Amino acid sequence: MTGSPNLLTTIFAFLLVLGPLVVIHELGHYLVGRLFGVKANVFSVGFGKELAGWTDRRGTRWKLSALPLGGYVQFAGDMNAASAPSAEDDGLTPAERAQTFHVKPLWQRALIVLAGPVTNLLFAVAIIAGFNYAHGRLVSPADVATFTENSPAEAAGVQIGDRIVTVDGNKVDSFADLREYIVPYPGQTVALGIRRDGRELSLPVALADEKVSDEFGNESRMGDLGVDFVLPIVGDFTEDSAGKAAGLQLGDRIVAIDGKQVHGFSELPELVFSRPGETVSVTVNRDGRDIVLPVTLGSREVTDGQGKTARVGLIGIRPAIDVQPVGPAEAVRLGFEDSFGIMRMMATGIGQIFSGERSVKELGGPIKIAKYSGEQFSLGWADFIGFVALISINLAFINLLPIPGLDGGHLAFYAAETVRRKPLSLRSQEWAIRMGVALVLALMVFVTVNDVASLPIFGG
Repeated sequence: MTGSPNLLTTIFAFLLVLGPLVVIHELGHYLVGRLFGVKANVFSVGFGKELAGWTDRRGTRWKLSALPLGGYVQFAGDMNAASAPSAEDDGLTPAERAQTFHVKPLWQRALIVLAGPVTNLLFAVAIIAGFNYAHGRLVSPADVATFTENSPAEAAGVQIGDRIVTVDGNKVDSFADLREYIVPYPGQTVALGIRRDGRELSLPVALADEKVSDEFGNESRMGDLGVDFVLPIVGDFTEDSAGKAAGLQLGDRIVAIDGKQVHGFSELPELVFSRPGETVSVTVNRDGRDIVLPVTLGSREVTDGQGKTARVGLIGIRPAIDVQPVGPAEAVRLGFEDSFGIMRMMATGIGQIFSGERSVKELGGPIKIAKYSGEQFSLGWADFIGFVALISINLAFINLLPIPGLDGGHLAFYAAETVRRKPLSLRSQEWAIRMGVALVLALMVFVTVNDVASLPIFGG
């Protein structure tokens, strides 16, 4: 495991994640509001006491506030930052009232509110599309290479060489597609559509309930088929690769290490990690012939989340995975597809927490986001930017929930107004917003306590 970043790095990374995403979100509201002629009185990054700011020629106060956990645009006619409407006897002239938010047609108000979450979503789509365009699309089919120990798929009758084509009726084009249909469902039974020898089969598989840890010791529950889809074929070498120095070549299929058979790429770490600097016999199949090569393993010192260090052995190879280049239009399509897939997984997770299938301890708040921000930042810009995209999707999703005080709550008001053909009374809206804000604040307190309790100092 990798050592956790220091406090200053964590704070810097957290601000680098949240600050731009808040600005992007609020700019969505602000720009669409301007498009429809609504005056913005305040554009704030953060809540509470103003730390710095200026007023532009349109009369908008741009400011940085003390509590950096969000932001808001207060349009003309708003009573407060939650966009509660002001009283009708507001003392505005007709010209000033024409620039207020609440006199605009319903469809314009809905678009202004929707613009914030949509802007966050589009920002994430742009990042994911950029990754797809730069690195291509994974197209390796979900062909079973081998099974892990106590594999649920093997127990259900799946065989090596089977191709998984559907999960619960959802089409699977590559093994990367399985994540959305497998990972969120630990312990549940799914129907696998299998293609075997030209025949289509359907097998019920009770997924394993796995608790996994990342390189920083963060644990999570996820569903697992117990299948490795990546063959042990050399696709690339790392820098200073021990395997390359010993004569391994691209396209070699690793058959065994010190006589122990290797069926999937995921089996390699357990055969080399515990043997740093040792020489092992690697049997590879090359052009139909088996060749035995002595490989002196490399080594690297790693540190876990508790500060304990250990030295691990490295062979220095990467798997051969079929990646297909994509053009700009396809990259954008995949960006939307991946983003909506992430949102569906978020919705599934929240539903499981409400149903009791997952613990409320899996909810995270600002402290956990800050922790993850620092960790991803320490891994490099690619991992960090991918994390920013994930949080941006998270912000879009949360803000679309129909909770008064959030964007989704306002959209719910407008839906009711459409059905009733008249708006809810100002008193009803005000009380709903108060309750919604109280609910959000209570949730914030709860997840923050959750975060604190999960810190190592408290035994988490």
